[in-house]
Amino acid sequence: MIQRKKELGIRWYANIPSSPDLNPIENLWTLLKQKIYQIRPDLLHMPNNDATLDILVDTAEQAWQELDLSILENLSETMPRRVQAIIDTDGWYTKY
Repeated sequence: MIQRKKELGIRWYANIPSSPDLNPIENLWTLLKQKIYQIRPDLLHMPNNDATLDILVDTAEQAWQELDLSILENLSETMPRRVQAIIDTDGWYTKY
């Protein structure tokens, strides 16, 4: 399949679908994590137990509700630039 793509002049980048550069969800997880610790900074020092897990889940739900919808829109709108950056770097690292 790869050989045929080469014959047709189609560029092929291995593992691109799993690239963090093409997964804006990674950016969203970072923003969500920041929001969680903004709401409950004490989570960093809580014991690893069921009570803490319950607090974390509740806080994550609150943080998700407080995220501005424009953040999700902005992340999705970066996709064309992300794809172009991958093409421009020939599949190597990008700023994303």
